[in-house]
Amino acid sequence: ANGDLSLALGILCPISVANALTQWGDATQQSKYLPDFCGDRPPLATIAVNEPVPLFNPHQLATRAVQRGNDWVLNGTKALVPLANRSEILLVAAQTAQGPAVFIVEGGTKGLSFVDDRGMGLRATGLCRVTLEDVVVPAGAKLGTADFDYRQFIDYGTIGWCALATGTAQAALDYLVPYVNERVAFGEPISHRQAVAFMIANIGIELESMRLLTWRAASRAEQGLDFHRDAALARVLCAERGMEIGTNAVQLLGGHGFTKEHPAERWYRDLRAVGIQYNGLHL
Repeated sequence: ANGDLSLALGILCPISVANALTQWGDATQQSKYLPDFCGDRPPLATIAVNEPVPLFNPHQLATRAVQRGNDWVLNGTKALVPLANRSEILLVAAQTAQGPAVFIVEGGTKGLSFVDDRGMGLRATGLCRVTLEDVVVPAGAKLGTADFDYRQFIDYGTIGWCALATGTAQAALDYLVPYVNERVAFGEPISHRQAVAFMIANIGIELESMRLLTWRAASRAEQGLDFHRDAALARVLCAERGMEIGTNAVQLLGGHGFTKEHPAERWYRDLRAVGIQYNGLHL
């Protein structure tokens, strides 16, 4: 994401699906789907968690999955799903009688429909709103077995969004430092102005805070330790400071920040997306 958060998200979506199948998929699910990810043409795949409701909480889903015989029937709407209308595999989060779960839904399944869900950012990923209307999947489509940890599934995604925000914020700082040193106003570089210098310094401080909290959460996850609190703390910081850094990047470039001639306006729009992903996590 050091340069383009939207493209990075599009690249990471299929990898995230493969990782989820590797970590939680049962033997049948792994043998069916994972070999294609190692082939010459790996499938496009995505994860659908967000829903178009106020104060969305990924642990309280409006999308429902009801068991009917040997099948599951899914109904609901997912929002801002990257690559959705082109994906061959979708991991869809839905509420069951036992709590939230994730289901493997193949692209082209009857009852699955898509419309563009374009927002101010993440335009390179082709965001879609996904409607599931009596989508029937077999019992074996429920991800994992008794060892599946839905909270951990969400927390891994949280760390991913924090990493994306950190990379984009780093790109902004790398662009801003030479700009303010070379941009001359009133006979001197604008970096000589304290207001500008302090703003750049604050971006550097906030960026390191974002990076360290993200690393700590990722480190605990890699060691097999509980990382829920660390992921939540990182998300709050990266969402708030990421949006602030995007705003300040536009501000420091002045009129150039508003034009597409410079990348700051894209970073601003993309970093806003981090603030709305998986809203409602609990510390």
